[in-house]
Amino acid sequence: MAFTNAMLDLQGKTVDIGVWVQWYAFDAIGAITFGKTFGFMDKREDVHNVISGIEGGLHYAGIVGQVPLLHRFLLGNVALRKIMTRFVSDPVQIVTEMVLDSINEYDMGLTDAKERTDFLAFLRQQQRSTGTSMGTRELMNHLMNNLLAGSDTTVISLRAVFYYLLRNEQVYKKLQREIDDAHAVGKLSTVITYGESLQQLCLKEAMRMHPGVSYPLERVVPEGGAELCGAHLPAGTIVGVNPAVIHRNQDIFGEDADQFRPERWLDEEARVKEMDRHMLTFGAGVRVCIGKNISIMEMGKFVPQILRQFDLEWASSEPDWNVKTYWREPSDDRVLELFDWESWDKVA
Repeated sequence: MAFTNAMLDLQGKTVDIGVWVQWYAFDAIGAITFGKTFGFMDKREDVHNVISGIEGGLHYAGIVGQVPLLHRFLLGNVALRKIMTRFVSDPVQIVTEMVLDSINEYDMGLTDAKERTDFLAFLRQQQRSTGTSMGTRELMNHLMNNLLAGSDTTVISLRAVFYYLLRNEQVYKKLQREIDDAHAVGKLSTVITYGESLQQLCLKEAMRMHPGVSYPLERVVPEGGAELCGAHLPAGTIVGVNPAVIHRNQDIFGEDADQFRPERWLDEEARVKEMDRHMLTFGAGVRVCIGKNISIMEMGKFVPQILRQFDLEWASSEPDWNVKTYWREPSDDRVLELFDWESWDKVA
């Protein structure tokens, strides 16, 4: 695993976990989508400034999405956009070229298509087996959605998992013991496929405490209006809520809703169902995130792999992290230079 190999090289040093998990997530979604990584972890850098470019794009979209009129005077202004491209590379164009190169590589037979199980290969194989056609633009949309939306929220969730574990030593040590015990009896494969109970509770609780998306995912009130919290909302009203607000509601999650307590998910079944119904980390209803299972799979493999091989320590001079909320809810990378990866491997 490229990530753990890199951490072995950096063992005993302070590592910015925020940057590294972002490289991991982007390489992982590249492997899932195209059967290959983009080399972020191998090169240990933001290749072509793709990640920082996407980050800037999401900042912009978060603002313009709430005040659409601004777009006309900003990037919707052709003259301004031309001026900006002289100084700042277009991240969408860079990602577009990466996607087109991967499509051409597949279509030209530069890889063994029969052996590939990635998303691009699946779409092409479905076209052949069903006799349907898919234009380049439609194919590009599907593939680019994976890259633009398939890594960032996973990154935020991973940062949250490590943060809350290290701020709650008792839970952290208990989870380490669970992983060590599973390894001792042969439950863990080399590349971990792991579903032990405490880890799942910790992942869920971290995503409750710190949902990756803080944007009010809006819905439109249908014909006839709706009654909400004792108020009548006429048809056409746009409603939305920040998931973090719901997740800290004490009427739903208890008086300790502001505390990281994974065991809350072991309460009686009716209460857990009620809490589940209000978990909006991946959205809800018919528009729930289509990448939810991929994200959970990535985290479920990554977290125990790291905790099995390394001891982690809080290495920031700050007692807590900084959080900035706009479209998403990322933590400040400067403050996230906080994990000290110890020099011994627990597996050895």
